[in-house]
Amino acid sequence: MRTSLLAAVGAAVAVAGLVGFAGTAAAAEAGHPAYIKAPATAYQHADNRSAPIFTNLKPGQQVTALCFTEGQTVDGNHNWFRISLTPDPQGSTGFVHRDAISVSTPDLRHC
Repeated sequence: MRTSLLAAVGAAVAVAGLVGFAGTAAAAEAGHPAYIKAPATAYQHADNRSAPIFTNLKPGQQVTALCFTEGQTVDGNHNWFRISLTPDPQGSTGFVHRDAISVSTPDLRHC
């Protein structure tokens, strides 16, 4: 009986840990509203020679900024932002160069 109780408690703790981990992963993917400043394309990598993911992004279009990273230097700037077209990024994401996006939060994490 005692062994069964310990096994049940251990299983409950393991499940709670997995649920907590999943919550942390989802929180890490939460993004911030951002706006496209200039006509742009979002790429698979932080490099405009990689495959395009989102084309024809238009000035004023709202996107979700997920994180930033360093990549190909364009016009003296090597910062790129990983974006999603939806507030809850469940699908494709792409990278947009810093010059093409306006992100208003200093709290954006590094990719």
